[in-house]
This record gives sequence, structure tokens and C-alpha cells, in this order.
Amino acid sequence: MNTNELITIVDLYFDNELEKSKEPIMFIQLSQDLEAREYFKKMNVLKTEMANSMQEFPSNLDEKILRKTGSLSEKRFSFFKDKKIFTAVAFSITIVLLALTIFFYSKSEEYKVQFVDLTREVKQQNDKLELLMNALPQVEVQGGYFQTKQIIVRPKI
Repeated sequence: MNTNELITIVDLYFDNELEKSKEPIMFIQLSQDLEAREYFKKMNVLKTEMANSMQEFPSNLDEKILRKTGSLSEKRFSFFKDKKIFTAVAFSITIVLLALTIFFYSKSEEYKVQFVDLTREVKQQNDKLELLMNALPQVEVQGGYFQTKQIIVRPKI
């Protein structure tokens, strides 16, 4: 058994988690391993010092602690003494925000409809202009720059 395993067993022993049947094996192994034996001695000194340093708690200590925690909790939550008020305020703010959201959404839908109508109207006007341009008769252009220096435009109807 290596030193690390033996140290783990020593820890179990001091935590009172080691089985009674394994204790003799642990002591045999400790007699053979110097480092684990030193660790056992340190743990034993620590355990005895802790046992000697333990003191009884005063009988009124619990009462003092409870009084202190009560006074601190009252000071911290003095702003929200009644949690129902906080809940009501949060609920009313939520309702207002929901109403604003619905209002702005309906406005955006109206603008969307207006935009679609304007787009359709512009397209119709574009089609009318194209029809007017195509409805004009063709023109014949004649000119004699060297002879008359005039340009004559006659529609072919």
C-alpha cells in the first residue's frame, strides 16, 4: 500500500468512517511507513487540540443571535414593508407597457397599409404615363441642313 492510500485511510479513521476491521491493518501499515506515521501524529495532535479548545456556548447566545437577525431584516426591507404593493406596481407597469405595445403595433400596421396603398397608386400613375406616351402618334422628322436649315415635324395620323 502506498503512502497516499494510507493517508486516505488515516483521514477516514479520524473522521470515524473507517471500519473497525481495517484499523489493525492501518496500524501495521503505519509502523512500516514513516511519512504516513508523521501524518497520523499531526492529525492526532490536531484532534486533541480541537477537543480541548471546544467551549460550551452561553445559554443566551441563541437568543442574542435571533434578536440581531430580526433587527437587521427589519432595517433592510423598510422600503418594501408590504410586498403586495410592489407586486401591484409591477403588475400595473406591465399592463401599461402591454397597452403601449398594442398601440404602437396597430399604428405600424396602419402605416404599412398606407405604404402599400401609395405604392399601388404610384404604379397606377406610372402605367397611365406609359399609356399616354404610347398613345401619341409617331412623328416624321425631315430636315435639310444644307438647303433649308429647318426641321419639319409632321405627325403620321
